[in-house]
Amino acid sequence: MRSSIFLLFFIFSQTTWSQEAPSMVKDSLPAIDQQLEIEKDSISPAIEKINKKVIDSLTIQDKRKKSKPKDSTAKQYIPYIKPMDLVTVEDYKILHFDGSETTVDTTLSLQGEYTFNFLRKDYFEYLPLPNMGEGFNKMGYDFHQDPLTPQMGARVKHFGYFEKEDVNYYEVPSPYTELFFKSTFRQGQNLDATLAINTSPRLNVAVSFKGFRSMGKYVSSLSRSRQFRMSTQYQSYDKRYRLRLHQTTQSLENEVNGGLTNDAVYFFENAPNYVVADNNGQPVLDENGEEQFQFYDGFSNRSTLSTQLAARNELEGKRYFVEQQYQMFPVSKDTTAYKMTLGHRISVEDKKYSYLQNSVKVYFFDAFEANALDSINNSTLENNLYVSYRDNNLGNLKLDLFHYKWKYALGSNDYSKDTILPNQINLSQMAAQVKWSKTLFGINAQAEAYQSLKDEFATTSFKAAAGRELYKEIIATAQYQYRSQPLNFNFHLFQSDFKEYNWYNSSLVNQNTTTKGLSLFHRKWGSVTASWSKIDNYGFFNNTTPLKDLNKKFKVTALQLDKQIDYFKARFDQRLDFGKFSWVNNVQYQKVTQEENAEEILSGPIALNIPEWLIRSTIMLTSSIFNKALFFQSGATFVFFTDYYADQYNPLLAEFVTQNNTKIGEYPRVDFFFNAKIQSSRIYLKLENVSAPIEHLIKVDTPYDYYAAPFTPYRDFSIRFGLIWNFFQ
Repeated sequence: MRSSIFLLFFIFSQTTWSQEAPSMVKDSLPAIDQQLEIEKDSISPAIEKINKKVIDSLTIQDKRKKSKPKDSTAKQYIPYIKPMDLVTVEDYKILHFDGSETTVDTTLSLQGEYTFNFLRKDYFEYLPLPNMGEGFNKMGYDFHQDPLTPQMGARVKHFGYFEKEDVNYYEVPSPYTELFFKSTFRQGQNLDATLAINTSPRLNVAVSFKGFRSMGKYVSSLSRSRQFRMSTQYQSYDKRYRLRLHQTTQSLENEVNGGLTNDAVYFFENAPNYVVADNNGQPVLDENGEEQFQFYDGFSNRSTLSTQLAARNELEGKRYFVEQQYQMFPVSKDTTAYKMTLGHRISVEDKKYSYLQNSVKVYFFDAFEANALDSINNSTLENNLYVSYRDNNLGNLKLDLFHYKWKYALGSNDYSKDTILPNQINLSQMAAQVKWSKTLFGINAQAEAYQSLKDEFATTSFKAAAGRELYKEIIATAQYQYRSQPLNFNFHLFQSDFKEYNWYNSSLVNQNTTTKGLSLFHRKWGSVTASWSKIDNYGFFNNTTPLKDLNKKFKVTALQLDKQIDYFKARFDQRLDFGKFSWVNNVQYQKVTQEENAEEILSGPIALNIPEWLIRSTIMLTSSIFNKALFFQSGATFVFFTDYYADQYNPLLAEFVTQNNTKIGEYPRVDFFFNAKIQSSRIYLKLENVSAPIEHLIKVDTPYDYYAAPFTPYRDFSIRFGLIWNFFQ
C-alpha cells in the first residue's frame, strides 16, 4: 500500500513539474523582457493552454467536470507557470522568516566576499578568536537587536547557531543545489550544502547540512560542528493557505584552553627573537648599551606554547517549528494579494550546554569534584498567534499574541555546599505586540510596541521610525527605541562544580535602554548613521580575580550596574567606483561614558569597554578575462581599531567578561583576497593577516602584539581557500 501511494505521488509530481531544464542558468542571463512578463492574475488563452498541463494532480478541465456549474461571474484563478526557457536566476527564490524574499545571488561583489567567512555575513564589529568556530569578541553593540525574551546564556556558543529566524525556505523552478567549501586552520574542512526542490509548484523541500572541523594552531583548540536543517513550504494553488515547517539538529563543540600563560605570552610576542638575559633575568647589553637578541624559531610553532586549560564545552540543540497562515479578502478580482492574514507559529526547542574538565587545576579556583562536569538544559515552548491587515488608508497593521514556557535546569546539586541553591527556573509568560507602517505625505512611518502580560520576567519595548527622501536623493531617517527587559537566566542562577561559580541573584531588575538615532543616505556618497543610547541597570559579567592572580586564576561575578551608561556611536559607510576599481570605507567612532568615576578603574568596574575608533578600508579591482568567461575581483582590506580594555573570554561560562587591566588593539590587519567566477561557481583565495610577517621583515624585533582578547592571540598569517558552487538542474 505504501509503495503504491509513493508511486502515485511521484508520478503526479513529475507530471506537474516536468519541464525542460535550461542549458545554463547564471546571473548574467538577461532580465525577463517586459513583453514576456505576463501578469499572474490575468491569463490569456495561450497561457491557459500551458496551464492545463501544469496542475496539481488534476487538470483544470477535470476539476470543472467534477464540480457543479458555477456562476459565470465567479472568480476562476489559474496559476501561471513560467516556461523553463524564460526562467532566470531571479526565479530561484529564498524565503525568509519575516516574510521577505531574496533571489539566489551568484554575482561577484564585496558583499558576496563576506559570505565566505564563518558566519557567512559581514562582521565589521566582531573580532574572531584564534580558531574558526570559537566565537567573536564584540567591538560594538546594538542592544535592540537582542531577543526580547531572556535566553539561557552561553552566548559565545550561539554565534554559529541557527535560530528559527535563520532557517530559510525556498521556491525554485528546478532542483537547486549550493555547495560551500572553505579550508580551516590545520586538519579540517568547512562545508555548507543545501539542496532545494519543488516536487510541485506548490510544495518545496529543502535539506541543508553545515559541518566543519578545524584543529587550530594552539593546544586544546579543536573546533567542530554538525548542523542539520530541513525545511518545507506548501502553498495552496491560490496562495491563500501556506504551511511552513522546519527541523534542526545542531552540535557545536570546542576544546578550550583558557588562553596563554604568562610565559607563553612573552614567547608569543617575541618569537623568534628573544632578549639575551643573565642569570638574574636582566637583559644583557651590547657595547652601545642596547639589548642583545637571540634567535629561536621554536615558539613560532604555536602548539609549543603553554595554555591554562585542557577542557571542552559543547552546545547541542534540537528544534521543531510549524507555521500556518491563511489569507482573506482579496484586494481585487483574480489576484493573489489579500488584505488580511491570519497565522499561527509554534516552536519547541531543547538546548544543552555542557563543560567538561578532567584533572581540575586551580585556574577557576577550588572545585567540589576532581573532574568538573557542568551542564545546562534549557527548554522553550513558543506559541505565536498573529493577524495582519493592510489597507490604503490604514496602512499595514499586525497584531501578535505570544505564549512562552521556559525551563532552565542546571546540573545536580547533591554535593555538599555552604549554601544549597535552587537548580532550575520554571516560568511562563504571555505577551502582545503591535506593528504598524504607512507612508504619510512622503514620510515612511513605522511603529512597534511589545508588552509582557505577566510581571515575572516581563519585557516592555517600543520603537518608532520615520524616513523620507530629501534634496537630491538624500534619504533621512530618525528613530527612537526603548526597551526594558530581564537579563538572561545565567545572570539569575548558575551552578558549577567550581565553588566560585555558584550564584543565585533574586534581586536583579530589568535592564533599560533608550536609543535615539539619525541616518542620512546618498546613493553616491554613502551613508552616515549616529545613535545615542542611555542604559540603566546594565548586566554584565566582571573579572573579580585579585591582581596578584591575574592570568593565573579566573574568578567571575555576575553584576548589575547601578550607574547610568551613555553610549554614542557614529558610522560612515562609503563606496567609490573608478572604472574597474572600487574603494570601500567603513569608519566607526564610539564613546562610552559611565556615570560617576568613569575613568577611575580602581573605584569600580567599567562595565562597557569598546574601541574608540574602528576602521576598515578595501581597495579592489573587478574585471574579466578569457572573453568574459572568467570574472575576477582582487584587492586588499585594511582593518584597524584603537586599543581598549577588551573583554576576556571565559570558557566555563562561554561568555565574555569585562576586565580593566589589559589592553589590546592598535595593530593593523591587512588581508589580500582574490575571488573569481566561472558561470555559477565562485572561487575564493585569501591571505589573512599578511601584515604580521611583513612587519617582522621590516623590523625583526617587532613584537607580535595582535590579540583577539586578553591573553588570547589573534590569528597568524594564513592562506585560506574557498568555493561556492550553485547548480541549477
